[in-house]
Amino acid sequence: MTDEQFILAVYDVVRAIPGQKIITHGQIAVLIGMPNSSRQVKNAVRFISHTTPPVPWYRAVSTSGVISMDDAGRHRKALEEDGIFVYEGTFGEWRVDFERSGWVPDIETTIRSTGLISELISDFGS
Repeated sequence: MTDEQFILAVYDVVRAIPGQKIITHGQIAVLIGMPNSSRQVKNAVRFISHTTPPVPWYRAVSTSGVISMDDAGRHRKALEEDGIFVYEGTFGEWRVDFERSGWVPDIETTIRSTGLISELISDFGS
């Protein structure tokens, strides 16, 4: 998978995240077939957070639930506006609650709805 294909795959999954739900960078990495690439997913999410038309980039969070983007205030505000509960952790960090808002997608449905299936098939055939 090229860098461009990787970013587009992350973009497709992020677009598919339902309102008021969150998913981890690691879950996205698994969905796009790159299970050891959660750090790269985080970087791709940071990149697509500035795209037009906008995508719900803020619904992708770290595995620990800590809002870890450079601009935590912007991330927190976007999550709260989406109806996602954000709370202050023990050390002053902002966190989300996966019990309340976590999204565990059906992999086959997500792959089909995001268009990733055609890319996976074309990659398999190459």
